[in-house]
Amino acid sequence: MQLKQSTDLHTSSFTQHVAYEVVREGFLEQHVKFIRSLYRERRDVMLGALQDFFPAEVKWTRPEGGLFLWVTLPQSLDSHEILEAAVAQNVAFVPGNSFYASPGKIDHHMRLNFSNACPELIREGIKRLALAVESQLLTTYA
Repeated sequence: MQLKQSTDLHTSSFTQHVAYEVVREGFLEQHVKFIRSLYRERRDVMLGALQDFFPAEVKWTRPEGGLFLWVTLPQSLDSHEILEAAVAQNVAFVPGNSFYASPGKIDHHMRLNFSNACPELIREGIKRLALAVESQLLTTYA
């Protein structure tokens, strides 16, 4: 088997010029300030909604950076089953086992993204997701 050798030795000159202008004119610095403020607001809305709507048995991270919250459900719950109920409510998340390197019974986690929705939608989405979690809790403990 012969490996194909890449002939790309650097980023295109045009792309380098664009990046230079973005940095030189101060756009990047201003944009970073803007998105940090935006994401902080959205994170805080999600944290508040989790506090308001989620059952006490559920725990979550309070990140200082990034775009996601990590939610830990009671071990008796299955995030894949909750996902099905959540999608029926027009809400979604990524089941946590997608982020583990080794297999095992780790289906009680979920990753929530707060970067791509306005505060009103975040709050409504968490409210709907809480209904799916509570439904699963009732089914599990019934």
